[in-house]
Amino acid sequence: MELLDWMARGGHDRVLAVQDSASGLRAWIALHEVGRGPAYGGIRIWHYRTESEAALDALRLSRAMTIKCVLAHVRGGGAKTVVLADRLEDRSAAMEALGREIEALGGLYRTGPDAGFTPADEEALARTTRWGVCHVPDLRPSGEATAEGAIWGIRAGLLALGEDRLEGIRVAVQGLGSVGFVLARRLMEAGAQVVAADPSPRPCDRARELGIDLVDPGELLAQECDVLVPCALGGVLHDLSIPRIRARMVAPCANNTLAGPENAVQLDARGILYLPDFVINAGALIEGAGHDVTGRSEWDAELRGIGDTVAEVVRRARAESFSTVEAARELASEILEAEKGEEDSPRALETVGA
Repeated sequence: MELLDWMARGGHDRVLAVQDSASGLRAWIALHEVGRGPAYGGIRIWHYRTESEAALDALRLSRAMTIKCVLAHVRGGGAKTVVLADRLEDRSAAMEALGREIEALGGLYRTGPDAGFTPADEEALARTTRWGVCHVPDLRPSGEATAEGAIWGIRAGLLALGEDRLEGIRVAVQGLGSVGFVLARRLMEAGAQVVAADPSPRPCDRARELGIDLVDPGELLAQECDVLVPCALGGVLHDLSIPRIRARMVAPCANNTLAGPENAVQLDARGILYLPDFVINAGALIEGAGHDVTGRSEWDAELRGIGDTVAEVVRRARAESFSTVEAARELASEILEAEKGEEDSPRALETVGA
């Protein structure tokens, strides 16, 4: 019923179920908004308990991508593909089959990497579609762009807390993947004290070589710190985890970090400043979509603009006494209303609703 409700009220342009029995491909492609330009969103390959859980993840992530596009000033909408990892039999053939489905959309959907999507997957996908635009050879790795944009967002959040520099602050990073490791390294280079956790030995070994303090993954959220940065999968901030947090600010680079919209209110009630993930983790989207449209490879000014957006979201939240998530959605709604005109404003508000 939850899946049907989401499909009914989510405002999606289209949702595609994809199957290729020969390779074991089972996937969902959700295109939330195509009226502003191409729909951008990565491919997530993950272990889902049920088909409905995978579809719901695609719906949620694609709608969040629309808000991310709007607030990042990317002329496009949100999309997402999720692939059920447990069903795959011939992974390379599955990616080729998925690429054919994406190619058939004629450029309406333009994709890139997400959790579980590997360089080998990217190579296979590229054999059957031209539209893997969020990760191209003449751009730096997407994790670098996301980390840089996140640092500007973190700086703006700290400034709102009365801190004007990264040097000396303590940051806890959850997950040392393509974004978390780069972010931890850059924070260390800026003089921050970094503690991190990851369940896999290899990224921990790399972090240890940089002098990053490591703790058990189960203890990371409870670390006393200035900034907590979740960089793993979503849903880690919920009714049970939030009371354990001992950070002044949460700045997630993972998507959909909140288990539900009410959790933003819980963080606010505890005096913890929450920076919405769809605001601060937009760096790869800005570079990938920007390159797609213009061919430019330098997007430093636009990435710095993430800090400006964070500052505006925090200002609105404080002025109107509601959560930063509500403030961000309000700002996105205003941008959409300005684009579509007053006659379409109910559609704009529906697009960015909870």
